[in-house]
Amino acid sequence: MGCFECCIKCLGGVPYASLLATILCFSGVALFCGCGHVALTKVESIVEMYFSNTLNDHALLTDVIQMMQYVIYGVASFFFLYGIILLAEGFYTTSAVKEIHGEFKTTVCGRCISGMV
Repeated sequence: MGCFECCIKCLGGVPYASLLATILCFSGVALFCGCGHVALTKVESIVEMYFSNTLNDHALLTDVIQMMQYVIYGVASFFFLYGIILLAEGFYTTSAVKEIHGEFKTTVCGRCISGMV
């Protein structure tokens, strides 16, 4: 088998729908992080400018906003890892992988990932 046929066979094993879904998931996570961070920063500056009367109130609000930013980063990292797991499931359970292994059954890794998801 030549190089061209080998490349075509490898490209046939790529689950393009899962790859596109993963790219969209990562784009959404990045947008969520960026917009959440900017929104919370703007809320802090607006409250500081117009509604904060005492320094004590502002310090408590700053702590709450920083905790919310960390929550946003935690949720984003969870979805990032979940997207990678779903992409791996797409690779291991696709019918192209079944064709490569020569039998019409999933791999052990594919079964484990599907069971976990």
